[in-house]
Amino acid sequence: IRIDDDSLVNLVYEDDYTSDYAEDVLNLETQSYGETFTFNSTQLEVLNTVGEVTVNFSQRVSYDGNANELDKIWFKAGQIGLSLSSTFEHNISCKLVIPESQKNSSPILLSLAAPYSGNPIDASTNYDLSNSEIDFTKTAQGHSEFDFNFEFTITKTGSNPVKPSESITYSMILDNQKFSKVSGYFTDLDFEDLTGTFSIPFFENSKNGIIGIVEPEIKFITGNGIGLPIDLSFDQFDGKDNFDNIVPLTKNAGNIELNIPRANVEGEFVLDSQVLDNSNSNLIDYISNRPINNYYKVSVRPNLSNASRHWLLDTSRISSQIKITLPLYGTLKDYLLEETRPFDLSLENAEEIKEVLVRLYSENGFPVDVKTQLYFEDSLTNTIIDSLFISDRVISKAASVDSDGNPIGVSSQITDVVMDADRVDKVIGANQIRAQAHLSTTTSNIGAQPNVRIFSDDKIMLQFGVQAEVLINQEL
Repeated sequence: IRIDDDSLVNLVYEDDYTSDYAEDVLNLETQSYGETFTFNSTQLEVLNTVGEVTVNFSQRVSYDGNANELDKIWFKAGQIGLSLSSTFEHNISCKLVIPESQKNSSPILLSLAAPYSGNPIDASTNYDLSNSEIDFTKTAQGHSEFDFNFEFTITKTGSNPVKPSESITYSMILDNQKFSKVSGYFTDLDFEDLTGTFSIPFFENSKNGIIGIVEPEIKFITGNGIGLPIDLSFDQFDGKDNFDNIVPLTKNAGNIELNIPRANVEGEFVLDSQVLDNSNSNLIDYISNRPINNYYKVSVRPNLSNASRHWLLDTSRISSQIKITLPLYGTLKDYLLEETRPFDLSLENAEEIKEVLVRLYSENGFPVDVKTQLYFEDSLTNTIIDSLFISDRVISKAASVDSDGNPIGVSSQITDVVMDADRVDKVIGANQIRAQAHLSTTTSNIGAQPNVRIFSDDKIMLQFGVQAEVLINQEL
């Protein structure tokens, strides 16, 4: 409940959504690489005559970002697995350098020793990618590529032969990767479409009648902590009343869409909002349907309308808040509220009761007539046993209002109901009570219903009294 400066009462209902973290939206898939390097006759001649040869090989590879162009990854976890096999019957040492990378101020370097022990060489090692980074922008393509530099040193072992053709095969994987930051151009981010529902309890017991709120408002507030513009599109926004009648929320022009600007600085959370009211949507009709349940479905998509490069932090998120404000300013006509409760009336000496007088006294500062009825029922047979009134009665007359719809003064009223012994016997047999209240705002002297306001200091008082020929120490 929000109270304005002028004391007007507003009912505010909110629903919040927060997306997955960016590290769950962009998955770094396992990258696999492999190649066989063949040594030429000159290199083999040096090994055979000198006893040792050092040979360098380079390879340019692609990093598969699932249609995303990757510029740079800052790793917080992951590993490089490197393995070698060879036709050489000699000792091998290997150094693998990724030039456009960095860890602890130096390029990523893997060293692997593969001594020959009489069996074909098969050796492997692992490298921890934590706190490292790889830059993919240094090739002609400008993204999603990087180079390996291998240095192999072969040392001749005893009298083992140097065959006419010798080779080394490597295989390498990057797996279990997690980023703290990644930059590039992202066309494939797996944001989960948002579906949700929220209730407006104000309409929970509403069964019928007309409500006309003059200035309702629904506000969509979005936040973006990602260095990438995001579009939210409401594919569905439906309000359903207690009888399953549905009214979709629509704009007068176009769809309900929000275009969230990108965050420009790491850690920044950019906010944006859009407001729908009776000037740009069917919100009046939507609220008039008394939507106790509200359902929505939202598509979340990157906005790639420009060629800017983007970035994601692992903790980046998108948030959205739906806020519906219902100012208590408008009209009600036969607005029916209904509630059913268990009922048990046990009276001592009930057989001695000949007549009961029920008196209701009200003082009403609200600009709303309260017409009520109480039904005494048998829940087992779902039948009405009796009712408090022969027909619905106004038990609390609305306060008068001024020309601006503000309540002035207090209306008082006395309502008497006489129940004879037969009716009392019937009521004692009831096990549930169904209470109905029909609410209607004040009518003018020409019968029209002006828009009225309800303020925080408006009050209503109801008093019930019972008079009978015997003393009843029991609340009715």
